[in-house]
Amino acid sequence: MEGSASILTFESRRQPRPGNVPVTCIGMSAGGIEPLKTIFRKLPAESGMAFVILHHIRTVPTLLPEILSGCTDMPVELASGGRIVQPNHVYVLPSGKEVTLADSFFSVRSRSKLRGFSNVLTVLLESLSRSNHRSVAVILSGIDADGSAALREFRQHGGIVIAQEPDSAEHPGMPAAAIHTGVVDHVLPPTAIAGRIAEIAREFRSFSG
Repeated sequence: MEGSASILTFESRRQPRPGNVPVTCIGMSAGGIEPLKTIFRKLPAESGMAFVILHHIRTVPTLLPEILSGCTDMPVELASGGRIVQPNHVYVLPSGKEVTLADSFFSVRSRSKLRGFSNVLTVLLESLSRSNHRSVAVILSGIDADGSAALREFRQHGGIVIAQEPDSAEHPGMPAAAIHTGVVDHVLPPTAIAGRIAEIAREFRSFSG
């Protein structure tokens, strides 16, 4: 784990997989909206990646499509089952749902974990570990440890992991739990995360070209 360079580069971990659009999934709960807005204000609109945003909202409709539409020129929409993932699009998890991704198609269903802390990021990362998508996982401010249980397998399958610097998080539980796994590639403040995602997107394009 380092702030500016991966322990194992994407190149050394695996050969590129053909086909599907690269995906960055961003998980967060309490305190995650402001860092998320900071990231999308700095992200290029044509990175070639698709972005999937997972927020721990269970009972009220998410406002993230409206919020993020003011931060990026990329189209922002709710993820829906059977939808083909497109590059340079942002997909938001609907309230009370979980999503998986395989062969460029979303599958959206009601949450399988009905009690306790959410595991929506863990569910998506597990599906990406079985997919052909080049993938990045970003863990922002939040409570508990969603995502951490899936990070080791995700990284073994070539995924790259970025955690928000805990000191910059309103609620450091989620990024701290990710860091504790020992498989996080980058620990960065929100202002630096967008730049690293853009660099990774260029690395992915160099392998597909």
